[in-house]
Parts: sequence; structure tokens; C-alpha cells
Amino acid sequence: MGENSSKKTETWPVDSSVEPQFVSRLSPSADLVIAVFLIFTGVSSVCGNGSVLAVYCRKRNKIKPAELMIVNLALCDLGFSVLGMPFFVISSLSHAWVFGETGCLWYGIQGSVFGIGSLITTSLISLDRCLKICCVRYGQWINNLHAFVCVTVIWLYTGFWATLPAFGFGRYRPEPYGTSCTVDWWSIRTSYTNRLYIYLFLSFGFGLPTLTIITSYLAILLKVYISKRALASIPCSAVSNASAKDVKLAKMAVVVCAAFLVAWLPYASVSLISALHSRDDQFSAATPAPVTLSLVLNFTTSESLTHLLLYPGAEGQWSNTSLSSQPGPPQNSSESSLPPMVTLIPAMFAKSHCMMNPVIYQIMHREFRDSLYEMVFGRVKAERMRRHRRKKNLQTSQIQHRSKS
Repeated sequence: MGENSSKKTETWPVDSSVEPQFVSRLSPSADLVIAVFLIFTGVSSVCGNGSVLAVYCRKRNKIKPAELMIVNLALCDLGFSVLGMPFFVISSLSHAWVFGETGCLWYGIQGSVFGIGSLITTSLISLDRCLKICCVRYGQWINNLHAFVCVTVIWLYTGFWATLPAFGFGRYRPEPYGTSCTVDWWSIRTSYTNRLYIYLFLSFGFGLPTLTIITSYLAILLKVYISKRALASIPCSAVSNASAKDVKLAKMAVVVCAAFLVAWLPYASVSLISALHSRDDQFSAATPAPVTLSLVLNFTTSESLTHLLLYPGAEGQWSNTSLSSQPGPPQNSSESSLPPMVTLIPAMFAKSHCMMNPVIYQIMHREFRDSLYEMVFGRVKAERMRRHRRKKNLQTSQIQHRSKS
């Protein structure tokens, strides 16, 4: 009786029409905490990114190419907050994903579109800063038309990779904790087409933009090293044709890129690790070679042979049919070996990134800060604040000059 009563206190009424794969693996209290956190994140993201869009909309006639990239980044973060996060919140409060297979597909597509779009936009911002600082003539020919073309290509590119699972190449499925959906990382072990999609998705959706970011800032650091100055104190003359404003924007872009990678790398790593080490690895101990390594390196292994290696004794059931060809939802055999909470924490960290960029702009971008202040408090107060700041800076410089003399 004691055991039964304790189990009852940990359960949550879930609609009987919800498939088992969509039921939350977390406790009701954990789902409630997640919902509250997501609501806070979503509201903060809408307010922050909405203010970014409002500021640049007011100055749309004077907007610059680099600022168009910032606008696109805000659109990506705002898009996920409005079109994706409510699904997660409702499912957490319901203790199950209540939108079915169609909703899972939609959530996966929009998450991939806005996630990859945000990363590629971030990589283009880093590339823009690199060219601005390291290339002499770049700033003379880049214009808004080039930026608009880049933004258009970003949306077409992300839409292509995100919608492929809707046509059977790849698949979206519930996360291990059950209340949101993602790319079916776990089918990397059992389906050739899904495996190929995952490799391509990781290479061109995550690896290539990340490599661009790293290469761009290594080039900037090399330029700074050659100039014999540290990035934190670099003057205008230390970099060829780079203004002080360009250098400040480069520093801000470094923080934006670093924040994205810090937020998303743990999620990508945990997802891939949990996919490569499923809970059924215990059954593959009798195989003579590491199955995970062979799967990663060998694209041509047949799905039926892969399943026989992973699940000995299942020859009768799977001798003529691969796992990926079975109708219905994904089978439990490919689920993560990691506890749901372990996969949840990096996912929450990644999803909270959508509210970070406006905070970075507010701290590091004085022009954005001034424009936001003017939009909220009016032009008169904003001009008064600028005069006060200029006066204070002048007094500070005079004091420093006297102390040196």
C-alpha cells in the first residue's frame, strides 16, 4: 500500500490519447519548474529582441550592413520564442507532448530553422568583422544589398535543411525527457538515410558555421598580434583602415559568438553522445569491435546487419526488414542511455540563449543603448543624457591630463 500511494503522488493525469513516446519522463514538479523557466525566458526574449527590432526599425533609413545581420539574429531569436517555446511550455504543464506527430514535425522544423539561422547569422557577423579589420578595401564596397542577399540565402539554406525530414530524409522525434522534439539523433545507429542526414546536418548546419567563427576570430587575433597590441586596448591606427567603432563592434561580435557556442555546444555534444551510446549497448558487448566507432566510420553498413549486431537474437523479427522501415513512432530500442535530466539541462541552456543577445547589445553597444533610451524616454532626455556624458568624459580626460603633467 505504501509503495502504491507513493507512486500515485508522483503521477500526473495524462490524456489517454497521448502516445507513450510523448509522455514526460520527468517528475511533475520538474515539468512545472521547466514551464516557469521557459515562460521567463520567452517573455525576456520577446521584450529584448522586440526592442532590438524596434530600435533598428526607427533608423531603417540609416541602417548599415552589419546592423542588418543583428536584425536577422533578433528575428531568429524572436521567432523561436513566439513560434516554438509556447509548444514546450504547454507540453511541460501537461506533463506530455500534446501536439502529436504533426506538432513534433512543426516544432522540429522551426527549431532547426531558427537555430541554424541564428548560428549562420552569427558566423556571418564574425566574417564581416574579420573582413572589416583584416582586409583593406572591404568596407569600401560592401552595402545593404549584399547584406539582404546574405539574409535571403540564410533563410533558404536553413529552410532546406530543416524541411528535409518532412520529405522522409531524416526525422524529428521527442527528446529523451518527452516534452519537446528534435532531430532523431538516436536513429544514427539504425537507419542509413537518417544517419546520412545527421552527418550532413551537423557538418553544414553546425560544423561549417562554427569553423567560420573560429577562423574569423583567429584571423583577427593574428592581426592584433602582428600589430603588437592586445584586443582590449587596440587603437584605431593599429589595424589597417579599421575605425575604433569597427573594433568595438568586433569585440561585441566575439561575445555574441562565444555566447552562442557556449550555449549550444553542450546540447549538441550530449545529443550526439546519447545517440551513439544507446541504452541497448549492453547487448552489443559480445561483438568483436566497438559498434559505435564502426557506425561512425562506415556509411555503407546495411541497416539489417546493424540491427543484428546491436540486438543479438532478433534475427527472426528483423531478417528482412530494417528498423527505419517500420511504421509508427520511433521504437524504444534507440532511446538514449543518459538519464532524461542529463539531456534536459543542456537543452534548457541552449533554449535560453534566445534572450542573451539583447543583454549583450545593451552592455557593449553604446549606440544601441542610446537609441533604446531615446525610444523609451524621448529625444529631449536622450540628448540631455548625451551632453551630461560628454561633459563627464571631458572632465575625466582633463583630470587624467593634469595627473600626467
